[in-house]
Amino acid sequence: MAKQAPNPAKAQLRDEVADRIAKLTTEEKKRQSEIVYNKIINHPWYKSANRISLFMSTDSEINTAPIIAHVKAKGAIAFVPQYVGGRMRMLRLEPDDDENTMFITKHGIAQHAKTQVREDALETGGLDLIIAPGAAFSKAGDRCGHGGGYYDRFISGLRSNPETAPKVMAVAFNCQVVDHVPTNELDQKVDEVIFAE
Repeated sequence: MAKQAPNPAKAQLRDEVADRIAKLTTEEKKRQSEIVYNKIINHPWYKSANRISLFMSTDSEINTAPIIAHVKAKGAIAFVPQYVGGRMRMLRLEPDDDENTMFITKHGIAQHAKTQVREDALETGGLDLIIAPGAAFSKAGDRCGHGGGYYDRFISGLRSNPETAPKVMAVAFNCQVVDHVPTNELDQKVDEVIFAE
């Protein structure tokens, strides 16, 4: 698949938002992450979902560790991304899987190593809900990712069958929600953006 040339407007937006996130204190990140956590676990889409895709957060993202713990505690199944060879798969998070047992990518993201055999969500029963990361979002659901296109391709593939397509929510710090996000025909909107405000 031909890769599109980088969009300068998206690159600028990513840089601007990254600067804003860098200025947040640890306490403020924690405060906003706790508000987002409470909004997620009380959301009807989350409450009814049994197969949930999340991401292993970095320090510059909403902390997803409590959400992952809640997914497990409610008896649902958590799946997290594995990026290999330009492709993203969603692999089941087993009880003992954490930052200490998983491979850390060059981007600082914890994922399953190639040698770890885990259930692939799309091979066994699909997903009910995707909780997605991103660099910036509009309140209307436009999403600017981190430039790899992994989530856009993954979500696009799932939406090719509307009857089984999962809901897609994004989690964000307040400073990641902007008035306008530049998009193109390959960009996938999210159904709802969850942020602290």
